[in-house]
Amino acid sequence: MSVNAGAGIIAIFPLIAMLCLTGLGITCMILFIRVAVRAIKALDIYLAEKSQRNKLY
Repeated sequence: MSVNAGAGIIAIFPLIAMLCLTGLGITCMILFIRVAVRAIKALDIYLAEKSQRNKLY
C-alpha cells in the first residue's frame, strides 16, 4: 500500500460529508415548504372565520 492510497481514502470523507449536508439541506427545505403551506391554509381559515363573524354583527 502506497502513501497515495491512504490519501484517496481520506479524500472520500469530505465527499460523504458534503453529500450528507446536501441531503439535510434538501430535507429542511421540503419541511419548511410544508410548514409554510400549512401556515397559509391556517391563515386562510382564520381570515374566513373572522370575515364571517364581522358579517353577523
